[in-house]
Amino acid sequence: MPKLCFASPRDLPVAHPQTGVTERTLRSRDATLLFIDLEARTVIDTHRHDEERVGVITRGSVAMAISGETRILTEGDTFVVPAGAAHGIRVLERGAQVVEARRTA
Repeated sequence: MPKLCFASPRDLPVAHPQTGVTERTLRSRDATLLFIDLEARTVIDTHRHDEERVGVITRGSVAMAISGETRILTEGDTFVVPAGAAHGIRVLERGAQVVEARRTA
């Protein structure tokens, strides 16, 4: 039977991949969950990942572009970024939080 583990957000490893972005990461053998805090008006330029990512907006609102289509996403809205798809985010007036999941490499 697998060992159960618990963590508070304050216990998770923290990274700042760019100005205005704070990531807290929860990893298991097969999955990674990212809690991404975004400051108001932060822009994450268009980029790609080798793996599919799925997520939900848990606070605030963002303009997200995936494969050339842009949508305004607010609290509770979800998204799927296919493997290799170009995508980026622009945070609107208030800060936002995105929770994103992917398969652990």
